[in-house]
Amino acid sequence: MHIKSEPAILYFGTPVVLISTVNEDGSYNLAPMSSAFWLGWRCVLGLSAASKTPQNLRRTRECVLNLPSVNEVGAVNRLARTTGTDPVPEVKQRRGYRFERDKFGISGLTPLASETVAAPRVSQCPCSSKRSSRRYMASPTMTRRNAGVC
Repeated sequence: MHIKSEPAILYFGTPVVLISTVNEDGSYNLAPMSSAFWLGWRCVLGLSAASKTPQNLRRTRECVLNLPSVNEVGAVNRLARTTGTDPVPEVKQRRGYRFERDKFGISGLTPLASETVAAPRVSQCPCSSKRSSRRYMASPTMTRRNAGVC
């Protein structure tokens, strides 16, 4: 079932969101994150500035926020410590990350075409939210570790 909502504020209250974006070559990136909420019509995401996801967001202004259920725990764990950035940034190397081009493949999840953005939904996730923005805003306090995206 597909339901459109118009909340004044929406906080998922979930520890993990799988965010899908499109890479420069048209392949898909999929990354776990734990900070997504809405303030009015503005979506706020907490992401590592050393990640492929914010690079893709700056370029395309599109993503899909996929909410996994308990059934996708193994898939989320397989994505842990993987990055779509090659070469792997030094800060991530120190934390044990490795480059993985095919995040859907490594996770065992299936991309599903979205209706309104180029980034795919995750077929196995019971809920997804397609996002597109006319602008990308990095937090004024952005550091190498954290990037705020609106």
